[in-house]
Amino acid sequence: LPASSVAWICSMADEAGVRVEPAAAIAWLRRRLALSEADWQALLRGVDAAVDAAIDAQFEAVQHDLLAAVLDAVEDGTTAEQFRDDYERIVQRHGWSYHRHAGWHSQLIFRMQTQNAYMAGRWDQVQRVLAANRGRVDYFLRYVTVGDERVRDNHAAWHGVILRADHPFWLTHWPPNGFNCRCPPPQLITRRVMERRGWAVTGDDDPRLAVMPDEGFVANVGIALATGAGVTGG
Repeated sequence: LPASSVAWICSMADEAGVRVEPAAAIAWLRRRLALSEADWQALLRGVDAAVDAAIDAQFEAVQHDLLAAVLDAVEDGTTAEQFRDDYERIVQRHGWSYHRHAGWHSQLIFRMQTQNAYMAGRWDQVQRVLAANRGRVDYFLRYVTVGDERVRDNHAAWHGVILRADHPFWLTHWPPNGFNCRCPPPQLITRRVMERRGWAVTGDDDPRLAVMPDEGFVANVGIALATGAGVTGG
């Protein structure tokens, strides 16, 4: 190996000052030379798959413990600030790192998971009301947003949409309808309320019904958990 190449290889060191020995680099190159490009790419894919599996396992363990902590917080009536202590303890135990500020991330997880739970619980309540009054009362649902300038365009388009409570629209447009969606649960109303407010049922040909939720959120959290399907938004 030319002296210049040896010098370059020897200059490569990690943060601890451990240099790459020329013999190790040469051995690796010889092994690589013996492989076809297809075989080399297959080896890389195998390594990537192993790394992904390890990351997925770590993420699942962290997510499980964080969800358990959220459950404890909701049952005990604690706040997002109190949840942060559990968050710090969990991520440190798993050796997990996070982006941005720990307080921001813990609050995001707390808000999104409690929102998923609240929305799923509200869906279950609506279904119970419908079942108890089937054939006696006509119920409708009215989509609402928080109404500020931060509401996403597609979410704002649904504001005021009124459909029967059993309309298929609610199977795909029940909040949360996007990452960190702030839309509250749709209002459960009767025909009498609609007449008093001057509201009308939205027609099936209304173009707003064709507006889709954010990518990855075309699901109803209440139905997803009941059917065993994956829940997005967390």
